Amino acid sequence: MFYKVSATALALSLSGLAAEAKVTITCLTNAGHLTRQHEPLMKEFNAMQDEIEVVYAAPAKNYGDTHLRLFRGSATNTLPDCAFEAYNQLPSLARALAERGQIVNLDEMMAAEGSDFKDGNYTDQMLNLGRVDGVQYGMPFNASVIQWYYNADLFRQAGLDPDKFPTDWDGFFDATQKIDALGDDIDPMFMWLINGDDWGFQTLILQQGGQMMSDDGQSIAFSENDYHIEAMKMARRLVVEGGARTDQDRATQFTAFTEGRMGMWGLSPAGARSAAERVGDAFELRSAPFTVWNDADGKLPTGGNAAIITASDPEKQAAAWEYIKFLTGARGQQVTAEITGYLPTNKGTLGTDYMGEFYAQNPYYATPIKQYDRAGPWSGYPGTQSEKIWRDQASTIRAVMEGEVTPEEGAAKLVEIAEKLMKR
Repeated sequence: MFYKVSATALALSLSGLAAEAKVTITCLTNAGHLTRQHEPLMKEFNAMQDEIEVVYAAPAKNYGDTHLRLFRGSATNTLPDCAFEAYNQLPSLARALAERGQIVNLDEMMAAEGSDFKDGNYTDQMLNLGRVDGVQYGMPFNASVIQWYYNADLFRQAGLDPDKFPTDWDGFFDATQKIDALGDDIDPMFMWLINGDDWGFQTLILQQGGQMMSDDGQSIAFSENDYHIEAMKMARRLVVEGGARTDQDRATQFTAFTEGRMGMWGLSPAGARSAAERVGDAFELRSAPFTVWNDADGKLPTGGNAAIITASDPEKQAAAWEYIKFLTGARGQQVTAEITGYLPTNKGTLGTDYMGEFYAQNPYYATPIKQYDRAGPWSGYPGTQSEKIWRDQASTIRAVMEGEVTPEEGAAKLVEIAEKLMKR
């Protein structure tokens, strides 16, 4: 089905490098991803062939730090050979690097693999996550859409059927209120919204059938059809009816959930393994697809990152492509899915030779593939102010959630913030 490194690897034949020479490439990712998934993948790749050695630079702190380090590297000609850029920040980075000739067009790499390579491994939906202005600058490596984790024991105590997780928001809020009635020491739910980045806010837009940005990525679209107002109404509803808290950080609330003091937890499938490890046998842990209010057209923003090649040397470019093919291949995606719970980006991974049987036997880990068709774009703003835009928007959303401003006022402010800063 997919690439295997051989003694005459395509990367090295393309570069004309002698078979006995070794090319060393340096890649950049963030700290959490490096230790949990990249190090095992790097070791496996380095052990399976003799032509390429992969090493990693000192990791960035998070996606935002990765983004800034790549921009600095572009300015100083100190870019790594490959890197892993968040989907929402890829457009602004790719456009800037493309103008300077510092990022590789991966359409050309895929074309050189033959006619069956693309269709045999990736869906257009997945490849679109790494496309910018119609060009494949990134190969989808990690992919996640928000899902619910829930405590089946608390469901039973609240008189709810854990086999029938709510499929609409009215049913969801009915469940939160029944769980809330269990006692002051029990919190009903958590959803990623004002914690970290704008993935949760974009979830509230896309699940209505809306989109964050115009098709060319240059202007906002989340204000069309009052999507932003409805999103802010839902943000307030999460507190009033759902019992969501704004006075605790994500780590504190994750502890509450894994210790059995919270009913439902809405976050990435990337935490599936760590959640299961922390819960152990304390309660019956399950997962379920995320709630959307437009079943026909609703999407969920795809979190995660794409692998990009920023090497200038042709031999290193070719070597980096060999590594990326492994990472986004059926085996590489199997390793990543087993370690983290991420949605595999290679469709071969869903086959029986890789993860198919595992998903059939472990429904807790299978929720991501049930949402494959819900995977939509995680958009970014043009310019270099995405981090600033989100910090200001998060403060506004918090004010809406806490009832300090109305949903309508908050929604208008979100537009004002984005339009003021995104062209800088």
